[in-house]
Amino acid sequence: MTIYKQPGSPYYYYDFYFEGRRYQKSTHLRNKTVAHRVECVRKADLAQRRAGILPKKQVPLFRDFAERFLHTIKVERRSNTHRNYLSCVRNLEPAFGSKYLDEITPEMIRRFKEARLEKHLSPATVNRDLSCLRQILGVAVKDELIGKSPFFGGRVEFLHEKRRERTLSFDEERNYIKAAAPVLRDVGTIMIEMGLRPGEIFQLRSEDVQIAAPAPYVHVREGKSDRAVRGVPMTLRVLPILRRRVSKAKGEYLFPRRVGTGYDWNRPMTELEPAHLRALRNSGIQPPFRLYDLRHTYGTRAVEAGIDVFSVAKLMGHADLRTTERYVHLSKTHLEDAQKKIERFRVRQRSL
Repeated sequence: MTIYKQPGSPYYYYDFYFEGRRYQKSTHLRNKTVAHRVECVRKADLAQRRAGILPKKQVPLFRDFAERFLHTIKVERRSNTHRNYLSCVRNLEPAFGSKYLDEITPEMIRRFKEARLEKHLSPATVNRDLSCLRQILGVAVKDELIGKSPFFGGRVEFLHEKRRERTLSFDEERNYIKAAAPVLRDVGTIMIEMGLRPGEIFQLRSEDVQIAAPAPYVHVREGKSDRAVRGVPMTLRVLPILRRRVSKAKGEYLFPRRVGTGYDWNRPMTELEPAHLRALRNSGIQPPFRLYDLRHTYGTRAVEAGIDVFSVAKLMGHADLRTTERYVHLSKTHLEDAQKKIERFRVRQRSL
């Protein structure tokens, strides 16, 4: 019998070799007899697959499956998405590359986290790697290569991140927009005026822009589908930008993809990060910020202007108010004003 307990663990493990490969895993059981039955079932399953009674699926090494995963990402997703996943996989390979997918345990992942933190990496950086690993193992479960992911049931905890609270001042906004290239200038202005996501702006088509309406607005689509999920009124600052874009459009999209020295008007643009980084350098804004922080700035200004959080959530396309709260970083001045309103209310009530 190859059932045993590891020091300090209340659970029984099995440990045996089959066709030259070692199978060692916790049964998550405290009863030795039942744990032995689990081992027998595992051996029988392997024997049946070898005999062809069950379809045999060889569990791949992490490095091999990760390469297949990256190939799929490269074909189906944007180039910058593939670069991000590639970076994460390269970080994961030293710890998991030589492991079979079903050998990766929560304990291994815990040791990986500790090793990364010892290199003084931020929790956000480590969490990106963990998220990539979780997705790769999730695909393996879907492909029936492994029975269950070690992330299942909350057995792996992500690190707590201190969220970056960054909103732009009006001076920073002016300097950034002035330093931005024409396309970024249009996209950035729409983000900070209407709170749209970059991807939502990229997907805009002429039919989505209702300029002739009594109150001009934009239909915001859901991803690449044709279903409009919300209508967002235009501001006076955005109106001439979209009117110009509609009048000059030569195809389906208002923000077409750059191809060589021209444009493919039947495909939307997908990348603005290089232009954003150039604008940051040229404007000299410190500390720097992410393009997405223009949307954060919109949410913060909306609340500080007195718009209720429910309306802000609707305008920004949030289904959950907790999401809206993460975007809204109220300034100290706004909070001081709120406190003064409470004090004035108390004074009035005491004088009655």
